[in-house]
Amino acid sequence: MFFSGSYQERIHSPIITTGNELVKEQIADFSKQLNLEELYSYIFEVKDSTEKIIRRLSFEELRKKISEERKECLKSLHVVSEDENAAWLIDYWCGKDIRGLIQMPFSRHWIMHIEAGLRIKNRIKSAK
Repeated sequence: MFFSGSYQERIHSPIITTGNELVKEQIADFSKQLNLEELYSYIFEVKDSTEKIIRRLSFEELRKKISEERKECLKSLHVVSEDENAAWLIDYWCGKDIRGLIQMPFSRHWIMHIEAGLRIKNRIKSAK
């Protein structure tokens, strides 16, 4: 979706990775560049696509682990940086089954990202 929808250009993102390699000011600088309207379009398109995929999954498919072939495909896309702050993500994700990946956004992990995003938003607002 990111590539087929030309979201890198639409969002004005200088990177195609998850951004886990970014630290402190890099995160704030990155966030300032983004076109939030297009970012929300991307989020909703991913949400709709994900819901369609989940509806089609069988119970047996939920228990499947990510194959080595899919893992290598993910690596080849270069959407996760090879930086030590990010490279571990591929192994983490691919160590889960489909059910675990679906449940991840509802976990403490996702809440941590929301809190960090709010801190960045507040810092950007106070800098203006």
